[in-house]
Amino acid sequence: MYIILALLIAVAVILILQPWKRRACRWREDRRALADGRVLHRCAACGAEIALPKGRKPAACLADRSQQ
Repeated sequence: MYIILALLIAVAVILILQPWKRRACRWREDRRALADGRVLHRCAACGAEIALPKGRKPAACLADRSQQ
């Protein structure tokens, strides 16, 4: 009985917290340079895209801005 109750509480906590919605961005660099010499970075988690100068990496998660 206690095991079932513990499992139900664990599932409820996971559903309330929804950790899959708070994943940090995982950036992938598209090695093909854009026309102006910048490089396109695309997030594997949220789909956000940002173009930065070659050699720079995105510093912040853009998940909130990409879903608006």
